[in-house]
Amino acid sequence: MKTSLKDWPRIYARIRNVRGLDEHEKILYARSLAATPDERWQMNETFLRSFNLWGRSGMKKFGSN
Repeated sequence: MKTSLKDWPRIYARIRNVRGLDEHEKILYARSLAATPDERWQMNETFLRSFNLWGRSGMKKFGSN
């Protein structure tokens, strides 16, 4: 099944009744399942940038060369 990030509500409908996850976790999981590899990479970059952990300056914070 080929999907993209815009299809996450359809994926969410399938996993809505999964036990052990709250509503926020289900939405995040549906978005990650629906995303293409490029969209997942973009989501990862956005997440890291929100904490100022992207790029050379972010790597220096953790002592990485």
